[in-house]
Amino acid sequence: MARKNRYTGILKPTLPGRGVPEVWTLLLYDVEDDKLRARIVEVCMDYGMSRLQYSAFAGDLNRNRRQELLLTIEALVGRESARILAVPICANDARQAWKLDQYPAADGTVRGAGDGPVLPRLRIIGADNDD
Repeated sequence: MARKNRYTGILKPTLPGRGVPEVWTLLLYDVEDDKLRARIVEVCMDYGMSRLQYSAFAGDLNRNRRQELLLTIEALVGRESARILAVPICANDARQAWKLDQYPAADGTVRGAGDGPVLPRLRIIGADNDD
């Protein structure tokens, strides 16, 4: 009896030089189980991704690393209830990403540099910026 290849259809080869190079991967997840959620966070951190929100990560992952990450998460999730979305983002789109950080510090002031209350800044975060 022939063994079924569980990776069939996952790694689709592309010709070198075809398409736009991917520089970012945006990973969004919705997991009910706390322990499973913590393991997924650890895996994302192990792959060098940075947390954007409580349920969102972004990082520089090429196609193979992204698929490795998703296979690892798939194995972790097993039969548990979860929603995982990985979105590859090309270099052109990554250069146009915007980020607004407006969270108060423990003393009640808004995070930022300088004296007194600091208004939030809208920043363009390009592909090579880790903020």
